[in-house]
Amino acid sequence: MNRLLRRMSLAAWLASCIAASAVAADATYPSRPIRMVVPYAVGGSTDLLGRQVAQRLGAVLGQQVFVENLGGAGSTIGTAAVARAAADGYTIGLLDTAFAINPGLYSNLPYDSLKDFDFLSVVATANGVLVVNAKRVKARTVAELVEEARAKPDQLSFASAGAGTVVHLHGETFKTAAGIKLLHVPYKGAGPAIADLLGGQVDMMFNLPALVVQQVRSGVLFPVAVTGARRSPLFPETPSFAEAGYPGVDAVSLWVIAAPKGLPAEIHDKLVAAIGQAMEGSDMEAKLTESSFERTVVPYPKSVDFLRQQMAKFAAAVKASGATVN
Repeated sequence: MNRLLRRMSLAAWLASCIAASAVAADATYPSRPIRMVVPYAVGGSTDLLGRQVAQRLGAVLGQQVFVENLGGAGSTIGTAAVARAAADGYTIGLLDTAFAINPGLYSNLPYDSLKDFDFLSVVATANGVLVVNAKRVKARTVAELVEEARAKPDQLSFASAGAGTVVHLHGETFKTAAGIKLLHVPYKGAGPAIADLLGGQVDMMFNLPALVVQQVRSGVLFPVAVTGARRSPLFPETPSFAEAGYPGVDAVSLWVIAAPKGLPAEIHDKLVAAIGQAMEGSDMEAKLTESSFERTVVPYPKSVDFLRQQMAKFAAAVKASGATVN
């Protein structure tokens, strides 16, 4: 009996030591640099946002936050790396709209989109803008474009950066909402798609406002409407689809900071608070606006609901498009 009591006392002492050690670790977090995984190559919009956020977040936490680019397979390689990392607060990921699209697009993802992550905070969103080639398309409003499309089913074409991309799904959502038939022309990236739109090989395209703002100002492209509930800061005169009578065309691009599931509560709360603080300030807002981002801080737990809503919208668009990736 005495031996059993001694063993129980030893077990209790060890448990208290482990608990004390965990508390101490949480109190000193972060004690070393934090890795922010961006699931794309260097140079894209998500990489740009990631570097802006990492710099500010590092300043708030008093520890370096460095970006690691792990691109490939529609962002699933880098995203899986976040899911498999230790849940200790030293690996986080900046996930974008592809994360919300991929559950409907891929038949076998290497992670569970809702069960394998702690979604700390949505940090930014971005409208999509529908632009038309000003010479090829006469329409200047959504109503005029719908009328023209109904008069010429499957003759008006819209470009995308590839099947299943957000700009493709914006087009599919618009087609469904308006009951029109448009010809989808997929490209291998936004660059070639925009080039052909400017050259008149295709009629229209959804894109991030910052990628087409110069062409709109020069008069080559005309902005018909933007997705989302509000107008874009870069195109304040351009109505939203909701204003034009199509409230269902409201999905937006999004960026969310996530961590592996199971973060200790103290570290989880510290990161959520630090992210919110990092996104504050008029200078941060100005930088984001220049790049088409809209500062949209939705911290945990509302971030989970926001993400679920966007995933449902994109799942419906993927189903309507018929796009799949094996």
